Amino acid sequence: MSSSSAIVSQPASFSPSSFDAAQDGAAPTGLAALVIVARQHGLHLTVSQLIHDNVLSGAEVTTAEIVKSANNSGMTAKLVHLDWDGLSHLKKALPAIVRLKDASSMVLLRLEGDENNPRVVLRDPNVEDDTLLVIDRLRLEDVWTGDVVLVKRDYEISDETQPFSLGLITALIFRERRIVRDVTIAALILGMMGLAPIMFYRLLSEKVLYYKAFSTFSVLCVAMLVLIAFECAFAFLRQFLVHQLTARLDVKLSTYMFDKVLNLPIDFFERNQVGMVARDMREIFRIRTFLMGQLFGTILDSTTLIFFLPVMFFFSPIMTFAVLAFVGLIAVWLVAMLPVYRKRSHAVLAAEGVLGAFMVQTLNGIRTIKSLALDARQKHMWDVYVARVAKARVAEGMAGTIIQAVVRPLERLAVTAPYALGVYLAITTDDPLFVGALFAFLLLAQRVAAPLMQMAQLINQYDEARSAVGIVGNLVNQPAEEGRSGHGVRAPLEGRVEFSGVTFKYKGAVSPALDNLSFEIPVGGTLGVMGKSGSGKTTITRLLQRLHSDYGGLIKIDGIDVREYDVDHLRRNVGVVLQENFLFSGTIRENISAAKPDATFDEIVRAARLAGAEEFIDKLPRGYETYIFEGSPNLSGGQRQRLAIARALLVNPPILILDEATSALDADSEAIVNANIARIGHGRTMIIISHRLSSLVDCDAILVLNRGVIDDIGRHDELLERNEIYSGLWHQQNAHAIAGPKRGRPGYGGPTLVS
Repeated sequence: MSSSSAIVSQPASFSPSSFDAAQDGAAPTGLAALVIVARQHGLHLTVSQLIHDNVLSGAEVTTAEIVKSANNSGMTAKLVHLDWDGLSHLKKALPAIVRLKDASSMVLLRLEGDENNPRVVLRDPNVEDDTLLVIDRLRLEDVWTGDVVLVKRDYEISDETQPFSLGLITALIFRERRIVRDVTIAALILGMMGLAPIMFYRLLSEKVLYYKAFSTFSVLCVAMLVLIAFECAFAFLRQFLVHQLTARLDVKLSTYMFDKVLNLPIDFFERNQVGMVARDMREIFRIRTFLMGQLFGTILDSTTLIFFLPVMFFFSPIMTFAVLAFVGLIAVWLVAMLPVYRKRSHAVLAAEGVLGAFMVQTLNGIRTIKSLALDARQKHMWDVYVARVAKARVAEGMAGTIIQAVVRPLERLAVTAPYALGVYLAITTDDPLFVGALFAFLLLAQRVAAPLMQMAQLINQYDEARSAVGIVGNLVNQPAEEGRSGHGVRAPLEGRVEFSGVTFKYKGAVSPALDNLSFEIPVGGTLGVMGKSGSGKTTITRLLQRLHSDYGGLIKIDGIDVREYDVDHLRRNVGVVLQENFLFSGTIRENISAAKPDATFDEIVRAARLAGAEEFIDKLPRGYETYIFEGSPNLSGGQRQRLAIARALLVNPPILILDEATSALDADSEAIVNANIARIGHGRTMIIISHRLSSLVDCDAILVLNRGVIDDIGRHDELLERNEIYSGLWHQQNAHAIAGPKRGRPGYGGPTLVS
């Protein structure tokens, strides 16, 4: 911008240089040490990235925060407490992080020397060169707490790169192999103990009643009480472990799915309804319920079969085969009815998805609905969608009722028919031993029938879970946004922007949004962009942020193709203020510092002052602690816009994009922001998109777009003389300053006041 731009006086100056000074200070040694260790394992991290990704304050971190940061960065970390002798056993576990008594950290690279003169080689993470510290045992023990953080590359994370499927979920479960092992052992012990009551009943009837043996009776009762106590303990242990496993799986599935959804490209969300995406995300919990509630529970309950079926075959193979035959009939019936139930279940899912999408759309557009009095229309549409869901649920319920109408008698026959067969065999063979075993077999059959029925019904439940896996898979298996491999360029940005022959067309569009676009912005330069709606102004900024990667030509920042940058690093260095900006629920302070949680209060105030937001914030009863509700209804459009500008400025980006950023501001607020643009842009590259040409007058150059093609580029005075689009819009917007005061129409006296 030219030096003649107006500046509104502020209580304090604000510039990138002063901002850097505010941030100046040593990096947390714990995170800096983790960066060094990660580099040894082939991972390239930065301290600022770790602070941002783990929402840290920027102060010296604790040991727990080091472990958390490592685990969230594709590594596995563990805290151990060692003495000097313990260090000698680390060997391949090095390099490691050692914690010092002053709460700082250093990197332990290796051990040197011999038994008589042992030494450790350390690296201070705050020393930029590769200078190493070699110290002996006494000096180390004088400053060392004994805590060592061991870090290694988590290669098991590659399991999660496979497409989402039941196999992936199963792999996640068995990564908790210790808990699974303990649960299985507890289940086997419970299954074995399940025989105790049956043997107790039989011994009481055959040994105690017949012989009237009170001593045997006492021994059996005491033994049974002991077994009951053990059974209660193991049942509690099994349930506790299952709850632990369920909680861990919930965390893994939820974080996996949320990460995958966040990594999807922007055009996916622009082409899909929010309600449908939310519905698909909720299906993950149906999968978890099947795995941990139905499948896992059935498998654990089925461990009783290992002990019960051999005993049943010992009593009577014929009766045992009869039980298995009825269970087999149930399985055949469920398989036969599966296509019918699946069709009706899918109809319910589709109807509920449409209903949920309509509900989200209504809530998002509630202001429009109220202002246009569309309440009756929305109620009618809601009634229609609810009726469709109800009809689909009734059809699904009828299919389930028909299935159960056949399953229920087969369940009864699975227990009663073999017992009747046993009675018939006892009568015909007149075998007293057989009669004695009949009661025990009945108890066994009842205990065996339940898990067998559960196994048969798993057919339907598995089909529902498979359907849910397909729905979630269609969501998370979409191609992820490019640039999130973790291996992109993370070099500091200076701000030189270059477009060379860039051509881009949105999916489904007939003509390109940009057609062979070429221009260059030097470091610290300011480019204004104007043009009619649909000319491609916003598309330039979207490509610069790498929201789309499927374009032709080259876009470079500091001579490096933007597709070579790590996408998160790129976007943290390109500040963007849009025409409509989203504010999160929370305080004003939290919204301004959203992209930099470790910002000091002084930095937040400086950013708000530069954006012209301090003026209204100071007038609020709670100032920066004022709570912003969802949708920010307690702020005006101009206030929201100034907070968004402050939020973008706080991270001190070398490139700043203002995309119609002053469109929602009133005249006074716009004057404040425009007056501060000179200081906002000092030392940084700026792209200002605006239909108000007064905001572009002082730009170093103004780009005039027409249907995706550069119509002209130049300074304000040059474009007024030679460009019809620019000069026409300028005269249209400034006609009031050229023409005299308007007069009323002939015969019309203008507005009047009615008393």
